[in-house]
Amino acid sequence: MAVSKEFDIDRLKKLFIICRNENDGLDMDSYIDAYDELSKLFRIFGTVFGFVASDVDEKVGILREYRSLPEKEEFKTIQSMIQYEMRTKTTKTMKASRTLLRLHRALEFVLEFMQEISNADDSVRMSEVGSQAYDRTLAKFHPWLIRKGVHIAVYTLPNRKHLLQKMKIPDEKAKEVLVSVIEVGRLIYDETQELYTTNNLLNLP
Repeated sequence: MAVSKEFDIDRLKKLFIICRNENDGLDMDSYIDAYDELSKLFRIFGTVFGFVASDVDEKVGILREYRSLPEKEEFKTIQSMIQYEMRTKTTKTMKASRTLLRLHRALEFVLEFMQEISNADDSVRMSEVGSQAYDRTLAKFHPWLIRKGVHIAVYTLPNRKHLLQKMKIPDEKAKEVLVSVIEVGRLIYDETQELYTTNNLLNLP
């Protein structure tokens, strides 16, 4: 069945759940598919995050290539990917692990922004909470010029009501729906963060 081109928060939640249900670790295929949904979400945020969506698409494509290699089973989970690249030194920069690290950082921003949306009411300016979420997360990894551009362009974010409409989330169910996604997404984020921390990979170039 063809996947919709529109953002589907229910599909995102299901993929997060499947990702964590892999017995041997965090399932790579469902992790990658979840980022297809997140890319759509970045585009909903407007042109301000278009560069993030494009970067996510590129990284997803790279990881999908690894899942088609003869040694694709080595990349079945995030855990097996890290272990394989550390064991074999397949590239000087551990390309697959480095690629996933960039997606991991984007996930932190999405979860922070979703949390802000769930806590806000219609009087809160999304430009302010979006900027704050960005400063706490992705801004740490972007050069000054990009940070400055985001701070200016973030004012193009739609208001909360319009944003929820674009995300196809009923206003009366927004907090419930968003919190349920945030909870499982954070479990994936925290587990991945621990993997990279334990293996001293958080600063891969």
